[in-house]
Amino acid sequence: MKKKANREALEAQALHYQEEINQTLSDLKETAKTRGSQLLLAGGVLAGGYLLYSLLSSSDKAEKKSKPKEEGSALGGVITSYALALALSLAKDKILAYLEEEGD
Repeated sequence: MKKKANREALEAQALHYQEEINQTLSDLKETAKTRGSQLLLAGGVLAGGYLLYSLLSSSDKAEKKSKPKEEGSALGGVITSYALALALSLAKDKILAYLEEEGD
């Protein structure tokens, strides 16, 4: 009888630990999912900004090689700089929001 009671107590304890482990794993998965989506969003903003910058700056490079400097290229440079600054600002905001959330 003592053996049976001891076995039941050990099985109950093992079940308790298993539930704790499952809860911990569930929490870790949720945290990884949240952080991953935030990092993916920030990376997407950075990649989009870089793509926009490379698209706008490559057309300026082609014009510079084939034609002498014109006033239109100065406007293209300003637009490119503004677009890049906007994309970097959005990325910075996303990264700061992520870091603030991690600090909490």
